[in-house]
Amino acid sequence: MALMDDVIEWLDFCDNLVTEMKDSKASEYRIGLAEGIDMATSMLRDYLADYPEYVDPKEKYQKYKM
Repeated sequence: MALMDDVIEWLDFCDNLVTEMKDSKASEYRIGLAEGIDMATSMLRDYLADYPEYVDPKEKYQKYKM
């Protein structure tokens, strides 16, 4: 499904953006913005969890964690 692929790609982009914003020398404004994006993507993930085609892009990082 093309739309679901686009949504998954957008979520992956947002995850990378949030990680980059939090890991860099960020101001309080940027950290707050990153937390807001993180909350919004989390809410979208919770909504998409019911769809069988949805695969969370954050899961690809889980295999590297110990």
